[in-house]
Amino acid sequence: PPVTLPSAGRRALLALVRRSRHREVPLRDLQGGKAPPGARLGVPFLLHDLLGAQQLQSVPTAAGPLLRLAES
Repeated sequence: PPVTLPSAGRRALLALVRRSRHREVPLRDLQGGKAPPGARLGVPFLLHDLLGAQQLQSVPTAAGPLLRLAES
């Protein structure tokens, strides 16, 4: 099978975070929910990719990690 670029999945996850109320989403909401249509490589891989690219920030809270859109 051909290797797919994560760009469509990245855009889908970033759009999901941008549409949220304060541009932040609990990590468990993303892991437990259904993957966005462009996320062929899987949500865990895309989250790791976005955190590594510093497009998302992980903020520890009492209820678990919170993913916040990074200020650019």
